[in-house]
Amino acid sequence: MENSIFLIKWYGPFKNRTEVQEWEETHKSIKCSLYLLHGKVKYAKTSEKYYCGKSLRNVYERLGDKGHHIKEIEDRLSSIYVGCLSNIKHLTDSQIRLAEKIITASLTDIVGESCVLNRTNTYFPDESVFVINEWWKTNAESIWVRLPKNSPSNIVPDVLVYHLKGKDDFELFGCKKLKRLL
Repeated sequence: MENSIFLIKWYGPFKNRTEVQEWEETHKSIKCSLYLLHGKVKYAKTSEKYYCGKSLRNVYERLGDKGHHIKEIEDRLSSIYVGCLSNIKHLTDSQIRLAEKIITASLTDIVGESCVLNRTNTYFPDESVFVINEWWKTNAESIWVRLPKNSPSNIVPDVLVYHLKGKDDFELFGCKKLKRLL
């Protein structure tokens, strides 16, 4: 159970890969394993596209790979967020994959499959997963209060609870935006 509880600190938004590279080189103590992309494909008038991915390397290196989905929206890229699974000291590839899967599946459920660039990972996992998303500014010192409505930080819920009750029987709970109490 502890292997499927994630606190993801998202940093951004960044405008391009160069900004991500500069940030990752400046913040070496923050190891980001996830990233969210948001933009429009060439010639699209209104359709926003989203993509959640994982990387065992630096995110900027992964975004530079041949055939990466960023190339589909790079000319009209709106934002890049990089995510750090901050509550797990010794992160495994399967944990990163599980966090990516729940973010992608919930994104697909919220915006629709046609708006998600991921070709795989659009289905919910085979185990219960609990995620808390925090949206940090690039200075890594303060949390965003307001961002554009179409931003991943406003689309992906701050709290996601995927409770698997049995084969093909599950519940999905979410809290869009956490409200500050004090």
